[in-house]
Amino acid sequence: MIIAGDIDPNVASKEAISDRRYLAQRRAKPTAFLSRHWLIGRRRGGRRAGEDIDIYVDQYTTFEWLIVLGVFVLSIADLILTLIHLSHGGAEANPIMALAFKGGYVAFGTIKMGVTALCLILLLIHIRFRRMSFFLAFAFLLYAGVFLYHRALPFIVH
Repeated sequence: MIIAGDIDPNVASKEAISDRRYLAQRRAKPTAFLSRHWLIGRRRGGRRAGEDIDIYVDQYTTFEWLIVLGVFVLSIADLILTLIHLSHGGAEANPIMALAFKGGYVAFGTIKMGVTALCLILLLIHIRFRRMSFFLAFAFLLYAGVFLYHRALPFIVH
């Protein structure tokens, strides 16, 4: 096994030496998306240069948390405004959620918020993967649009 100390300094550059790893140090499997250290561990990004995409982390940036919280808050607002709309004789546009509404307010809210929370957790876990930030931003804009639609609905209907 060749280690960094065994390389002739005249032949190898310092970058090659600093990026060398012992074979025994390399992981046999990539880090799982959920580890026992999720949310409490120290992984904030890749360990080496170039390891900044397609990785799982334990800690997220403030912006990542704020966008997830924003989507969740907008989802709660959507739930409340949808229930107000339905209580005044309106109809649910989503056929799956219309079926859930037949089970009552509690079933409707539980399914709506449960699915939203599950999707947000999955998006947060995969936030450092390609296009995931786009999907999270899209979800935020979609819920913002739904919120604005709910706010404009009384003016459209009457």
